[in-house]
Amino acid sequence: MKITIKDIAEKANVSISTVSRVLNNKDDVNDNTRKQIKKIIDELGYNPSGIARGLALKKTNTIGLIIPNITNPFFPEVAKGVERRAEEMGYSVILYDTENDENKEKKALELMRKKQVDGIVLSFNSNTRNLINQAFDDKIPIVQIDRKINGLKCPSVLIDNFYSGYSAAKHLIDRGHRKIAHITGRKDILNSIERLSGYKKAFQEGGLKVYEKYIINGQQTIESGYKKMNLLLKMDQIPTAVFVANDLMAIGAYEAIFDKKMDIPKDISIIGHDDINMASIIRPKLTTVVQPKYDMGVNAVDLLVKLIGERKGIMDTVFKTKIIERNSVKNLKNTYQNA
Repeated sequence: MKITIKDIAEKANVSISTVSRVLNNKDDVNDNTRKQIKKIIDELGYNPSGIARGLALKKTNTIGLIIPNITNPFFPEVAKGVERRAEEMGYSVILYDTENDENKEKKALELMRKKQVDGIVLSFNSNTRNLINQAFDDKIPIVQIDRKINGLKCPSVLIDNFYSGYSAAKHLIDRGHRKIAHITGRKDILNSIERLSGYKKAFQEGGLKVYEKYIINGQQTIESGYKKMNLLLKMDQIPTAVFVANDLMAIGAYEAIFDKKMDIPKDISIIGHDDINMASIIRPKLTTVVQPKYDMGVNAVDLLVKLIGERKGIMDTVFKTKIIERNSVKNLKNTYQNA
């Protein structure tokens, strides 16, 4: 026979509401009564329904994770951090892939509302800022991850994209490169704009010319990297190096270079961004800017749980990136010195 709260209350000679307060860890029950009720719960082997307790507490112990592209190897690492940290803290995760579609972003938020998740980690673009702010105003705990959006009311977990662009360009400049192209990310994503600004800052700091013709807008896919690299390779003066705004496009750039029977880094150097798993597998191994993808996912859950607990004054987290040097960048200074 199934044990109920009423059975426990009768055996403990207390009200049903007192048993409920003990189950929900309320403070207004004296210690002796609390110990007695817990002892009876153990003796009877009572196992409260997680759903029922969740309804009583207005909690479901689930969080939503809305990402823009599950096929981009960056996001599975973020998701892994989210899921593992959520599990450690007693939450399950509902995943939704929006495929970079604004309409699907709206549908994803509606679904999470219907599922009554306790909070949401998401990665939307700036065009849906008002949608995020409205949900946050409706008391839905939200943490934005990866993509920076100005004017958000919720906290975000980000990297310093300006520094990423700056450090990538400076890495190439320090190795003697001057004709450095940049295949950017999408123009509607602030991350791309800030990486471009950092790239330009490295040139200005060194008193070097920025070649605007070498700045080409990409779409963050392998296909886009291939097409944009081909545009650079058709120029009268081919750049000696290219900073590619993500590793997927860098893989496409590799393919375009190899199709022209050119060599990396002998003929042209490539530096990427993200350090996806493929970066260390392709040949030559890709020098790239490392994002702490897993740690960003973990931190997003930590911030979200604080929001669920109604803590105030929660600030953005901004991670610093670093460059991992592999085999795709040629040191031209060595060439000059040996000439």
